This record gives sequence, C-alpha cells and structure tokens, in this order.
Amino acid sequence: MRQIVRRVIDRKGKVVVLELPEPHLGADQVLVQSHHTLISSGTEMTTLAKTPAELVRQTIADPWMRKAVQQTVLSAGLAQTARRVWQELIKPREIGYSGSGRVLAVGEGAEGFRVGDKVAYAATGHAEIVAPTVNHIVAVPEEIDSRHAAFVTVGGIAIQSLRRAEIKFGEVIAVFGLGLVGQLCARIAKAAGCVVVGIDVDDTRNDAAVRGGADFTINPATSDLKRKIMDFTGKQGVDSTIICAASTSETIINSSMEITRKQGKVVIVGYVNLNIHPKNFLYREIDLRYSRAYGPGSYHGAYERGRIDYPFSYVRWTEKRNLQEFIRLVGAGAIQLEPLIGGAYAVERAQEAFDAIREGTLGGIAALIEYDVEREPDRRRTIELHPRPKASGTVGISIIGLGNHVLATHLPNLRALRGVEVRALASATGKNASLVGKSVDATVVTTDVDELLQDPDTDGVIIASTQPEHFEHVRKAIDAQKPMFVEKPLVTLVEDFATILRAMESEPILLTLGLNRRYSPLVTKLRESLQGPADSVTYTIAEQFIPPDHWSLDEFAGGGRLVSEGEHFIDLCHFLIGREPTSVYARPLGTAPDDPRKLCNFALTIHYDGAVAHVVFNESAGAGFPRERVQAMASGTVAVLDDFSKLVVHGKKQRSYGGGRGRQMGHREAMQAFVAALRGDPSDLLRWREAQMATLCMFAGQESIRTGEPVDVRQFHRSLLAGDAE
Repeated sequence: MRQIVRRVIDRKGKVVVLELPEPHLGADQVLVQSHHTLISSGTEMTTLAKTPAELVRQTIADPWMRKAVQQTVLSAGLAQTARRVWQELIKPREIGYSGSGRVLAVGEGAEGFRVGDKVAYAATGHAEIVAPTVNHIVAVPEEIDSRHAAFVTVGGIAIQSLRRAEIKFGEVIAVFGLGLVGQLCARIAKAAGCVVVGIDVDDTRNDAAVRGGADFTINPATSDLKRKIMDFTGKQGVDSTIICAASTSETIINSSMEITRKQGKVVIVGYVNLNIHPKNFLYREIDLRYSRAYGPGSYHGAYERGRIDYPFSYVRWTEKRNLQEFIRLVGAGAIQLEPLIGGAYAVERAQEAFDAIREGTLGGIAALIEYDVEREPDRRRTIELHPRPKASGTVGISIIGLGNHVLATHLPNLRALRGVEVRALASATGKNASLVGKSVDATVVTTDVDELLQDPDTDGVIIASTQPEHFEHVRKAIDAQKPMFVEKPLVTLVEDFATILRAMESEPILLTLGLNRRYSPLVTKLRESLQGPADSVTYTIAEQFIPPDHWSLDEFAGGGRLVSEGEHFIDLCHFLIGREPTSVYARPLGTAPDDPRKLCNFALTIHYDGAVAHVVFNESAGAGFPRERVQAMASGTVAVLDDFSKLVVHGKKQRSYGGGRGRQMGHREAMQAFVAALRGDPSDLLRWREAQMATLCMFAGQESIRTGEPVDVRQFHRSLLAGDAE
C-alpha cells in the first residue's frame, strides 16, 4: 500500500510516496481503507518547511533537549550520536492526521466496529490503509460525503478550542486567523448560536468566512482593528477571541487582548509570540488559555493507544467525543464544508497538492488526497526485497522493531560481523523497516511478526519493539523455538514475566537480554583487577530529570525507571558478585507514587550469601559528575568505574585504565557473543538462568516498594512459577 511521507533532510519540503506493507493491526486498533485524507494546511505545511538547521535551533532553545543531547554524547560517544542524528534526518516521517474510509478489519479489543463500516479517523497519516486506535476513530452515517468526513480531526481541534473558551449562546466570538482551523471555528461557533467576527489579513479568507456565516470580518492590515471591533460591539469588546494564526510577531496576542472585553477569554490554538503587554493582564483581567489538540486524552499514551477511556460522567468531552460531535454537526447540515475544498488529488499526485497550498494556487482553503477505492487495496503485510536461501556457513538474524537504538547500534554492529545475514525486518508500520531494508540487504520487510518467525533461515531474532510489545513477541518466539536477543526490559508486567518463566521451564530455548554493561571491556578489566568475586558493589546512577509525561513513566508504554532501566544495573551487580541473590529491599527516594510504574528515584539493596549490592538511581545529575559510577570491593582491592570510560583500581598500588574520553558500553561485544552462541561457538553470553535473575530482582524491588518489606528472591520465584502473580 502507498503512504505519503517526508524527510527532515529534504530542505525543499518535498513529500515522497512509499510502497509499504499493510500496517500491523493491534488489539485496540481498527484497520481502515482510506477514501480521503485532509491536508492540514497549517500544521503540515509548517512541518514541511522545517529544516535541519531549524531543528538544531529548537534543540538549543530547549533546556531539557540540550541536556538529553549532552547525555547521549556522553553515554554513546560522538560517533554513535552522529549516527542517531543521521537516522533522524533520513527517517521517513508520517504526515497527515485526518481522514475517512471503510473498515477492513477490527482488533479483538476494538469494540463497536464491523468490517465495511464507514468511519472517520484521527492521528493517522496519508495512506491507503491505516490503523487508528479505537479512541481515534468514529462512525460516519452513510449519507455524509467521505470528503467532508475527512475533516474530522481539524473539526475536533476547532471544537476543543471553542470548549476552552466556554462559549455561550449569543456571545460575540472573534476568530483571529481564518485558515482551515479558523474557518471551522467560525462555522461551528455560528452553529452554536454565537455572533462571529472573523479576522485575517487575506481578504479571500475573510470572504470565505462570510459565506460560511460570519457576521463581520476585518482585515487588520487595512483597517483599525480595535476601533472596528469596539464599534461592532458597542464599545464592549468580544466575549472571547480564538487565535488560529501562527506568527512570531507580538501584535496578534496583544491585539487579541485589546479587542476582548474585560474578564473575557483569549484561547490560543496556533503558535504566537507571547510578549504580552502587562496592562492587558493588569487592567483587563483577560483569561489566557491554550487549546491543545482535540480534547481530553491528547498526549495521554494510555488513552491514545485505546487502552482506557474517561468516564462520560466525569469527562463529558474527550478527543473521541469531540470527533463524534463534529460528524454529528456535518450530518445535521449545521456546517458547510464543500465551499472550503479547493481540490482533491490522487495519492500519486500528492506533491501537486502540497505545492498548490504553498504557492497559493489551490483556489480554496482545503486540499484532499483521494484514494482509488474501485481497485482492491494492496494488502500485503510482507514485501520481498532480496529473497534468497541463507548462504552456507552464515548466521541469519531477523529483527523485530526498528527504533533508533537498532538503527544506530545493533544494525551497524551486525554488519561489522563476518558471516552474518540480515533476514527479515519487522516494524509496526513498515516505514523504518523499509528505510533500511535495501541498504542492509534484508530478504523482506514486514509488519507480520508471525511470518518473520516462520522463516527457516532465521537462526536468531533481535526483539527491540516498544516495551509493552516485548511480552507478545517473546512468547511467540518461544512458541516458534527461535533463539532471541531481547532488549531490556524483558517485559513490563510481573504477570507477563511469570508466563515467560513457566514457558521457559517447559520449552527452554536460547534467550538473552541486551544487558550490555557486563560486556564492557572495562568491566572485564575490573573483574580481573579484583582477582575474584566482589564482596560489595555500590552502583550510583545520577540521571537527568525527566518530565512527568516522558514515555518511560507511562503506565502502559513504560512502567517507571525501575522497570524500564533497572535490569541493567541489577545484572551488573550480579555479574561482579558472582552469586545468586537471596533478598531484595527497595525504597523510593522521596514520596512513593500511587502507581509504582511512575517511579523515578529509588534505592535498592540486594543481599547475597556473604555479599551485598546497593543501587541508587536519582535524578540529581550534576555537571562533571559521572552519570554512572560503580564501586566494587574485594580482598583489599577497591575498583571505581566511572561512566564505563575510566577505571581506577586502588590496591597495593593505584592503577588506571581508559582515558575517560568515550564510553565502552559493551554493545558490540554483546552482539558478538549472541552470534557466537548461535554458531555453537564458546561465548560469554548472558544465559537465561542469569538473565531471568535480573528481571526477577527488578520485579522483587517493585514488590518491596509496594509492601515496604524485603522480598525473598527464591520464594518470590516460586510464587511466580506457581502463578501467584496472576
């Protein structure tokens, strides 16, 4: 199937039509054959105009992003950071987020839809086949034109901005900026019984607003805006102003406040300069608000993935309910959309549509992409690139999940190994797999994990999908008896870990985790320096602060810093001490969150027979202090490893290793060990017995935080095998 994408590195803002596999259908998704998708002339054209230089400026201006880049350089080194940046620049970016079509298939958890239903959807790009989540798709009556239903997302944005203004029947509402969102705001406000004033520097847009029902329009470039508004409102000002314009000038925000009545509301939908004159706040008591996306649920991962909904009684208008309301208004004839449409372009002519918007030759406000619904859609989930039997003497590796870590680290490391073939590449949408498939001579790209696992020439699988998907992919790999290298964490839920434990008891296979720190050359040197197992290990992680909406704190996508990252630190402690743990005691640093999956800072103590390890994870990173410091003690020797780049051993004499200039994190060595194990050669690969201990202690730590008591590791292990976690 075909999908429209763009690349950051393309300075001309061109789009590309790619041939991709049909997207994966998750449990909470609905597969839709698109009939029409709407180009958001504001958002998408702004996205196309962005250049690499602009992205650099945005990063420099954002303190959190600056810190993140600095930490990436320190942790991964300049070379790997450069590879990650390059992958970001060439990665195909999905554009578009509003469309309509008919249902092709329904995920097992997506209730309320049947194959053949007419629907409209949000948050999914310009493509012949899309897979929106259940909270981003709504039913459309048959009598509604598919072209009009494709406006659904922009309509939801407009509705939410009016809700933020808390408009009431009979109020005077000004809409500043009459692009696509502004035109819909004006029409919906009129349908709600308001008096509508339209403001734009383009008279053709003002005329379009009048035809759509606006009571009065003004061009602020040729008229005295404030005087005209005061004359129109009897010197009172408008009740609310909705800003649907984007500008670096401070004029828009201050003009909006000046035309709004005292104690009125100004709602910002676009991006405007907020250099506000203090008098507008001090004397007028204007209520300034932002309207973000299209309703409650926006940017909440669990909601947007369709995992939860908000109760109707407590959250009357969610994202989905706003989308439904827009479709109701269209069906009732309350808003007319046909006059806004300047053209509909076949998907293969997509560039013409974007050019027409950019050059001002569209002849209307909106442009649509239309898809040939008369022909059967290409529903292949696997696309062959270089199908072939595996060469004799080589190891075949397939990969599930093509995120930045795989693109910048695992694939380069695999390609550097002799006698390794890349077989199938699988990703949920197929975009990332298609990006690199030809360059690494992959046999196929696919969105079908089952087909990947059926390849007889795949000797091993790297599982690097998103964290919540690990469980399903690991379980399927066990069923297929495919050796696997799983990125941490193994799973994010303790009940899923219990299932994997029982599966590996009955059908053991080669299963290792990507806990690369144990493979670091400086860790090898540290163990040699101790001349035996460590008696105690103190592991301090001084991380940067992450915002509360970071993916690792999402209750479904992440699971907290202990779950997302804890196995790394726990495993290295096990490795240095060389004994199996007996108990785990963990406490949060600061107030414990209600949900341990939102835990950021923690201290964890692991006891062994005759040894102990302390892990402290804290968002208190300071300039110049190592991000990770490991201190190990044994037999009169103390070794201190800073950031896997410098090792100092204190004994009869002090010795130093590594120059502290680049982190040696062990990624290459871990992949070498995995490939060697697949060949049947001797290797120091982390085997399942040790790997499960890292995950077991991580979940034991989570249980200890929940109960406030130490957790006996052996007893905890037995309870999981018995199914007590469920």
